[in-house]
Amino acid sequence: MPIKPVRRLARTLLATTFVAGGVNGLMNPKPRAEAASALADKGRTGLPDALAAKVPDDPGQWVRINSMMQIAGGLLLASGRAPRPAALVLAATVVPGTVTEQDFWAEPDPDRRAVKRIGFLKDLGLLGGLLITASDTAGKPSLGWRARKALERHDSKAEGAALLGAAKLRGAQLADAAQGQGEHLAAIAQERGSQLGEFAKERGPQVAEVAKERGQQLSELARDRGPQLADAAKERGQQLGELARDRGPQLAEAAKERSAHWGELARERAPQLAEAAKERGAHLAEIAKDRGPELAEAARQRGTALVDVLRERAEAATRQAEPAGKTRRFFR
Repeated sequence: MPIKPVRRLARTLLATTFVAGGVNGLMNPKPRAEAASALADKGRTGLPDALAAKVPDDPGQWVRINSMMQIAGGLLLASGRAPRPAALVLAATVVPGTVTEQDFWAEPDPDRRAVKRIGFLKDLGLLGGLLITASDTAGKPSLGWRARKALERHDSKAEGAALLGAAKLRGAQLADAAQGQGEHLAAIAQERGSQLGEFAKERGPQVAEVAKERGQQLSELARDRGPQLADAAKERGQQLGELARDRGPQLAEAAKERSAHWGELARERAPQLAEAAKERGAHLAEIAKDRGPELAEAARQRGTALVDVLRERAEAATRQAEPAGKTRRFFR
């Protein structure tokens, strides 16, 4: 069963008792007024003078007021309009009626004492139900919860403002520190730049002198080693010439023998090769006739590409030869 209809039904049933009791108190106020007067008389005699002076002189009037409060609170609770304040009002009306009508402790008759004790316990149950109703928020946040959340939001805003102020202050401090460090580094760089400039100015002639000496050493080394390299090349040339002169007759004899063998083989295979060439020639002629234009175009394109490649390689060789010529002129 849904919660809202159950809550509405429970409030209606709880309010019915108070509406009926309030109507009964207005229509027949005498029993309640007598019980209230007896209780007031006991209060005047048993209480201290300060409290006895506050006991009302006309208890019947308070009985009527209590009955009207029960009727009004019961109707508000049953209709669902301001149920929590209405439950508090009804809880306030339960206490005087319970004390005046259900005083089982002052009843001498055992039977009536038992009846009043049961009524007293019922009134306590009604009071507990009214307190539950007064604290029921119908699933909505209570005033205390909303007050705590509002206080937390206020604290969060205050904390955020404090953090923002601290961040701004820290940012200003860091900016000042960065500015001071930048000026310090600039001063150091300026000082070290001057020192490096002075060092380069002082050591520049020494470095130039060392480079000049190294250049002269390399030039003298090339001039000293040049004749040795030329003699080595001359010796290797003579050795290769003698080797060719020694191996020449053997190579010539081997070529003569191989040529005779190849000639005999060609004479034997000539008719077969001629027949095959004849057959293949006709076929190749047909293919050449059909593929001639394509092959010519492909050959033209490959020729153009080869010409470009040869031109690039010639230019690259020319560029490589120029530094070599400059080097030879330098050593001369």
